[in-house]
Amino acid sequence: MFNRVAIVPLFVLSLAAALAACHSSTSMTPTPAPSVSFTPNPNIKHATVEVTILGSPAPKITVDISTPHPYPSGRPGKTFATMVTNKKGLAIFYKLKPDGTYCWVAILGPGQTSSSCQSWTFWQTSTVMLGT
Repeated sequence: MFNRVAIVPLFVLSLAAALAACHSSTSMTPTPAPSVSFTPNPNIKHATVEVTILGSPAPKITVDISTPHPYPSGRPGKTFATMVTNKKGLAIFYKLKPDGTYCWVAILGPGQTSSSCQSWTFWQTSTVMLGT
């Protein structure tokens, strides 16, 4: 006659093996990710610049905008517009080319500036941060 104690472990082991076989994958081919192509949004023609000093919003700070020169050096070129930050430390530049790359320079004080050059992939989706 069979020993009941010996049959239970055999049943549990065979059940565990069957479950493991059902959940294992035999396919080694990864599913390709969809390709994404980024293009500028033609409706976004403005950029927001935030200027801070020691982490606090800086009002009444002059901010210049230019295109990089020589392109695409990442260095500011000739200024074509100037704004002054509001009480929240923000300056908004309008009428930008949706596919453009621009440079912003904040004049923080005598001989002290902060600058950043960004392509549309950044300024159309994020705030340009300048300052300290």
